[in-house]
Amino acid sequence: MLKKMKTLFRRKLNGEEAGTAGYGYRLEAIRIQLVTKGDKAPELIGTIKEAMKARLVGYQTHVQDYGTQAYVYDGAMAGTEGECKRMESIRMKLPSSVNSSIQYRSHVQDIGWEKNWASNGSLSGTTGQCKRLEAIQIKLSGDVAKNYDVYYRVHAQDYGWLAWAKNGESSGTEGYAKRLEAIEVRLVPKGTTPDLPASANEKAFIKKNNKA
Repeated sequence: MLKKMKTLFRRKLNGEEAGTAGYGYRLEAIRIQLVTKGDKAPELIGTIKEAMKARLVGYQTHVQDYGTQAYVYDGAMAGTEGECKRMESIRMKLPSSVNSSIQYRSHVQDIGWEKNWASNGSLSGTTGQCKRLEAIQIKLSGDVAKNYDVYYRVHAQDYGWLAWAKNGESSGTEGYAKRLEAIEVRLVPKGTTPDLPASANEKAFIKKNNKA
């Protein structure tokens, strides 16, 4: 049998999951081998080290001149960079099989912080009003919040990529009339050190002090 590409996943054992979830990929082959307890595991074939790969968090932005973009997942960039386009709204979701919620709210031009949190695919921000998002807060609830932290960072007008925020912290700017242009979101298992790309700024949130 000819194989154009080897993409076999790492071996798993004794009831553990193998394959993908949330990607829409079909399973094309499986290999099963019995190994005497204590013996060395079968040799790895292919280059993928994970036996099971699942999408954890998806997010979708509505961008100036482009409209609503497709969902991206797990740390991918949503929005634009280097095009001076404002983000106007955002939706986020977790896998439908997860009995948990992702909640988020935005700081919107002329409106300020939204009073109510959006969740599970509902819209935060506006469409058709040409109003920029300026900052965002994201948090988890339910079982997923016991096992994961949510990390996120934004690309803000004139500032570039701000530092990573997590678990409901504010990300962006307030009081400077700066648009959000892009966002990245990741779920990280609790108790682990996240491997996150470096940002140009040390601060995740920059707020103007209006006091005299």
